[in-house]
Amino acid sequence: MLAAAQASVQYGDGRIRLDVEQSLYILGVAEDQIKGLMDDPFFQKYKSVDTPYFNHMIACAGTEHCPFGVIPNKPDAIEMSEYLGKAVPLDEGRVRMYWSACVKGCGIHGVGDIGFEGCKAKVDGQTEYGVHISVGGKLTGEGAEGYSVIKTAPLRYARFYVESLMLEYRRLKKQGETFEQFHDRILSQYSPAAIGFMMMLQAYLRSKSIMIDIGFESNVTTGRTELFELFDLGRRLYVQRVGKEPYETVERFAPASREKLKEPHVMDSTIDENLSTIIYKMLHPHEIERAEVFSELRELISL
Repeated sequence: MLAAAQASVQYGDGRIRLDVEQSLYILGVAEDQIKGLMDDPFFQKYKSVDTPYFNHMIACAGTEHCPFGVIPNKPDAIEMSEYLGKAVPLDEGRVRMYWSACVKGCGIHGVGDIGFEGCKAKVDGQTEYGVHISVGGKLTGEGAEGYSVIKTAPLRYARFYVESLMLEYRRLKKQGETFEQFHDRILSQYSPAAIGFMMMLQAYLRSKSIMIDIGFESNVTTGRTELFELFDLGRRLYVQRVGKEPYETVERFAPASREKLKEPHVMDSTIDENLSTIIYKMLHPHEIERAEVFSELRELISL
């Protein structure tokens, strides 16, 4: 802040402003002073244009400076943005990632495009840092609170789940489309559980080096109903792995007649067993055995 104050006096009129995203503005910079400010070591260290992952990021103090913090937070936010900048570089776009170290929400995670709320998670029975991940928050118009898509994600894996989301944003986004607009056009057609499951599924597939062309679609007919979403996703996965439709006739996202169905792994032993089980449970020929909600299957794709 001292360096910012010195720069504001040297190049501007001594005034500094902060906005809701913790961006810092040096006011009153004359046109002939702009180059000097941009060449200043202070500006070079905290440049105004970085990557879409840093430009609109917010992170509250975290455990180092706040007694309520559950996770370090600021370092976690920086590590996430650095990872995404390398894993899913974006030439253009706008994504607001807001981080709160605890449920109190000082990082206003609820209104972020992607929000992170610090929590504790368990991996192999051991407690470690985690985050609840939400999407759909808005600051435009009347604003809106985001909704949870993944609960208690271990922090070490959260970056891979968000990577899935960013890969889909990059693949499907229109020119100049912000993540908020992408959410309204694409993600809003899916249930929160379906979004979270797709994030985890893609991360699992990448971790196993399984090449499947599966992701969100532009025109969805499942009506945000998990039962329908499960069957539709299972059908798409089955076609990708087996090379044909699972059932000859389908009615309202269910087999129209009594047909037998073999597990994909039985038909092809090279198919990942967990993936085969997921597909079979999504498409099971007997309704009572068919998965009804995504939470039934999430354990099979845990990293």
